[in-house]
Amino acid sequence: MTAGATELVLASHPIITAVPFFVPTFAVVAVVAVIVYRDRRRNPREDEDQDT
Repeated sequence: MTAGATELVLASHPIITAVPFFVPTFAVVAVVAVIVYRDRRRNPREDEDQDT
């Protein structure tokens, strides 16, 4: 390349390089949270139904 040619910069900041690693993590956390939320709505805790 010549000195005057523009170079393609894919990541100019460390956060941009970290995004591909954090997006799948957030997706997994969201899926687990939805599963836990649905499970708790479907099966209420049996401890709350019993009076001691």
